[in-house]
Amino acid sequence: MMRSEEQADRYRVEAEECRCVAERAIKQPDRESWLRLAANWMKLAEGASLRDELKK
Repeated sequence: MMRSEEQADRYRVEAEECRCVAERAIKQPDRESWLRLAANWMKLAEGASLRDELKK
């Protein structure tokens, strides 16, 4: 099982990938959807980091 911080790092990578796809999106609705996904991945990363901090 992954540590919370490892999960957080993975979620951040996913968020960055979504932002990269958003930059290449041609249609505005697509771009907005990818940016929302990126924001959701970042929320997951923040939650995982918080769990890691609470364990200390």
